Amino acid sequence: MTPITERDRAFLRREWRDLGGCVVQDDPDPADHDAIYAWVLDFIDSGVDDPDYPHVHGLIDHSLNFDIPFAATERVRGELMTIARRKRADPGWRRHP
Repeated sequence: MTPITERDRAFLRREWRDLGGCVVQDDPDPADHDAIYAWVLDFIDSGVDDPDYPHVHGLIDHSLNFDIPFAATERVRGELMTIARRKRADPGWRRHP
């Protein structure tokens, strides 16, 4: 996998700020949408040492790809929301222990 650069993170940060609200609002449980939106924005920069970072970065990137039908990225958005909720509850949680 190609290393994720500061330029990649800056681009993703801008995209999330502009469009991340569309991603989280699609989730059926709105109680924590603001917190997840903020967590993702923070994780883009502060999560670089997290072993799950490349995977989460990819989920964020794909969930923001509006060039493909929104329905086609539903699973990606769902996985992003699930991981964000788990990592918010337990920052040490890993996808694959």
